[in-house]
Amino acid sequence: MPLTAHEFKKEHETIERELIELETIIFSTPINYPNLIHVLKRLYEVWEKHEEKEDIFFQALAKKGYTIPIKKIFFEHGMLKKHRERLMNALHTGSEFKTHEALLHDGKAMIQKLRKHMADEDWIFYALPKSAQEVETQLF
Repeated sequence: MPLTAHEFKKEHETIERELIELETIIFSTPINYPNLIHVLKRLYEVWEKHEEKEDIFFQALAKKGYTIPIKKIFFEHGMLKKHRERLMNALHTGSEFKTHEALLHDGKAMIQKLRKHMADEDWIFYALPKSAQEVETQLF
């Protein structure tokens, strides 16, 4: 089944919708915990699958000789996960104060960095020749 740049762009749009929802939660008081948990669950499910496919896609392009900043992309994936983990750890404490602080610090930072990361990837997709916008893989 081929992986396509178009597919990744559509997934970026889905992730952006979830980020908008998360921003709304961050700036509302009191925290709507059921909505927060629902949004984070949807965001993380899409995000995990998306990163796995991106790793395969970008590595395949690099093997074909395209200049892809793979180390930067993978490093950013790791940095984004650290914010996500801190946010989840605060939520699991059950402390509204810790959750609110994590939302303001890690939630906002995660949103900002994730948006920049997706924008950088979108530029890569934009710059690829049409012949490289699809990668055949047997993994999916």
